Amino acid sequence: MNRKSFVIGASLALIPGILWGLSGVFGQYLFQQQGLSAEWLVTVRLLISGGLVLLISFGVDRKKTVAIFHDRKDTIRLLIFAVFGLMAVQLTYFVAIAKSNAPTATILQYVFPVLIVLYTALRGRKLPQKKEVLAIMMAMVGIFLLVTHGDPHTLNITVEALIWGLASAVAMAFYTMYPGSLQLRWGSPVIVGWGMLFGGIALNFYHPFWEFTGHLNLQIFLMVAFIVLFATFGSFYIYLVSVTMIGATYASLFACIEPLASAFFSVIGLNLVFNAMDWIGSLLILATMFLLSWKTEQSHKNGVTSQQEAEKPEEMH
Repeated sequence: MNRKSFVIGASLALIPGILWGLSGVFGQYLFQQQGLSAEWLVTVRLLISGGLVLLISFGVDRKKTVAIFHDRKDTIRLLIFAVFGLMAVQLTYFVAIAKSNAPTATILQYVFPVLIVLYTALRGRKLPQKKEVLAIMMAMVGIFLLVTHGDPHTLNITVEALIWGLASAVAMAFYTMYPGSLQLRWGSPVIVGWGMLFGGIALNFYHPFWEFTGHLNLQIFLMVAFIVLFATFGSFYIYLVSVTMIGATYASLFACIEPLASAFFSVIGLNLVFNAMDWIGSLLILATMFLLSWKTEQSHKNGVTSQQEAEKPEEMH
């Protein structure tokens, strides 16, 4: 990997993070000031974005796009991923935004690497490494400061918002870990495209896309279009390109600009006020992501190649 390719790949990885952060802020505005339903937005987002990803996938390799349904086991795994991975992570995230605000929901979701560490330790029946223990402690302190501002007798957000935010982290951990061999065998466009479409169809039974609540004008339409077309469909392919250029580890690290972008746009656009405890708690949680993700040197020692990194599950917010 030469320096020019790394710079280009890193720059591309920043774009999805910024778009994801802005989409969360748009979502907060739509939910709290325009009366839109989080369930409706997620349904529309998944159906349209999934359809677009599949449209391109069909154009590139039609046979491979439908071949997954010839394997019953992989089809069942795909449906599980669609409902408990893609749909769940989208729904819990946007409901958490509706119950609190975009930066808080995003930061709580970024606890997911710690949950993966805990799950891996329990499954392997072994104690976490020192670095992982430090990350767990930092995440716990970060959540405490973010939720209480340092006073255990008060809550800065509602219990409901906290539950939805942590549920989003659980869903994100499942989304990250579950696809595994599916991603490796069929590729990201096939798995994510069908996953979004089936997830949208499943959620449509609960909240049909034609049951719209709230206001509808050009501004609202453009915000929804941005969330669907740029922050979901477009960012997926931009992130995919960055992964092929710099690997999944570096791409995910640069994409961590999402919470900072969410906070920046919330302060600028929604006049959200962050105090010192909010910033300290947020930075502690974000630091766990860097601490647990930065394994490039160790990966190279163990013989992990850039191609293997590129085959890890792609992020989709």
